[in-house]
Order: sequence, then C-alpha cells, then structure tokens
Amino acid sequence: RDGFGMCGSLLFASLVGVGFDENVKEWRLFADLINDVGLTLNMLAPMAGERFFLVAALGSTCTSICGMVAGATRASITAHFALSGSQKAPLR
Repeated sequence: RDGFGMCGSLLFASLVGVGFDENVKEWRLFADLINDVGLTLNMLAPMAGERFFLVAALGSTCTSICGMVAGATRASITAHFALSGSQKAPLR
C-alpha cells in the first residue's frame, strides 16, 4: 500500500512537476482536494470487502500526491510572502 503511494507520487511528479511554479494557487487547491479524496478512500477501505487492497492503495496514493504537491508549492508561497532581500524562513 505504501509502495503504491510512493510510486504514484513519483509518477505524478514526473508527469506534471514542471507546472507547480506557474499556477501555485490551483495546485495548492488540488493538493487539498486530493487529500480529501485520499482520506475518504482510506475510511471506506474496510467496507470495500475483497477490494480492500485496491481502495487502500488508491487512498495512500492520493495522500502521497497531496504531500508532494503541497511541499512543491510551499517554496513558491514562501518566496511570495518574503520581504525583498530577507532570508526565507519556512512558513507553518
């Protein structure tokens, strides 16, 4: 299940990774939405019966993609809010 999540996030990053700096707000919204999808799939996985592994793997993949997209957009958001010439500290 976790292996599918890692492979899915790597595949997603290789396919669309160059566009993260161009549309930061849209990608951040996508990260929030895909996180909701992943959490919902993880909650529904015990009710999936014999398809438990498939639903759990898809949920893990969605949450991994969320973490990757949120991390990729965080640098652009931090740079946007930083003062000119100051050091960029991580926002939490």
